[in-house]
Amino acid sequence: MLRCMFLVIVGMVAWVHGPTDLACAQEPARAPEPAPVQEPARAQETESNNQHLALMHLIESLEPYHPKGEIRGTAIISGSTTMQSMARSWSERFRKFHPEVVLTKGKDGTENALQEISENPAVIAGASRPLTEAELTALKSKNCKEPISLIVALDPLALYVHIDNPINSITPEQLEAIFRAPSTDKPHAAKWGDLGVKGAWADQPIRIHSRSDISGTTGFIKQWVAAGSELAKSAQVHETNHDVTKGVGSDPYGVALSGFGEANPKVRAVPLVLNGSAVEATEANFLAGRYPFVRPLILIIDKEATKTDGGLREGILRYVLSRDGQLEAIRAGFFPLDPAFIRKQLDGISGPQVR
Repeated sequence: MLRCMFLVIVGMVAWVHGPTDLACAQEPARAPEPAPVQEPARAQETESNNQHLALMHLIESLEPYHPKGEIRGTAIISGSTTMQSMARSWSERFRKFHPEVVLTKGKDGTENALQEISENPAVIAGASRPLTEAELTALKSKNCKEPISLIVALDPLALYVHIDNPINSITPEQLEAIFRAPSTDKPHAAKWGDLGVKGAWADQPIRIHSRSDISGTTGFIKQWVAAGSELAKSAQVHETNHDVTKGVGSDPYGVALSGFGEANPKVRAVPLVLNGSAVEATEANFLAGRYPFVRPLILIIDKEATKTDGGLREGILRYVLSRDGQLEAIRAGFFPLDPAFIRKQLDGISGPQVR
């Protein structure tokens, strides 16, 4: 099941980014000549420059936001604390285009947001994990008659450990063994020795740092990492992803799954073993398609409500998926979407004219 997770995620990254999005990171073909030997620091600098070029190329290919007309109205934006700073920036900058719009903050947490939009279709819900078909069906059975979810940014994840932890790499099976609760049918990793760590660390406990049950991060780990099973007991539960990695940094035996943007000097990301090779959790590897462990960040609306809101939700989504909105995603530590994928999503709201 866990291997299927990576196959699905790889497919999603290819679907969103596409194999040609990083073409700008490659130099034009030249006549054959001896390849220069680069020093490690120079090679790292070159890769960083290529990464920057790839992102800039992607952003420049997106359409800037152009208001289609005057918009008024009120909406409640609820949900994922992972997306909170990004959503706040979106709201503030969208209102510079449309000062008559009032955007208020609703409840925190993916699970709370789903409950809120099921009762009040005026809500725009943020989720830091994919929705299941069962959840969409449940929304339809209540007040949210035509729920649609749109991917608005990408959040690559990494397994973080304390900076002094000697573990070299982690396999998908070991990842599941950490976060899945003990059971009779699959192994559970309770000590660092269960993951192959030797010496004094072998008998030390694996201490999971996590978010609460209302968090989309916890839901994502349960759905994709633990294959839908119950999660292992956490040593400490935190309110934000930032606090999670901060907790790991102060706990020598701590471990957590969190986004690239939550790294700090007291933790390190463990390379992920794929097809027999350890792949470091870096932005360059993600952009190059070598590191596939990523989750989509999502906004959910009631499409039925767009028929009577004077273009408010459509305008918000057009802004979020514009060059302006995707730049805010980058500033918040996430990754933007491919232009073709954005057009496909916007067409799904109200047809090609939505652009």
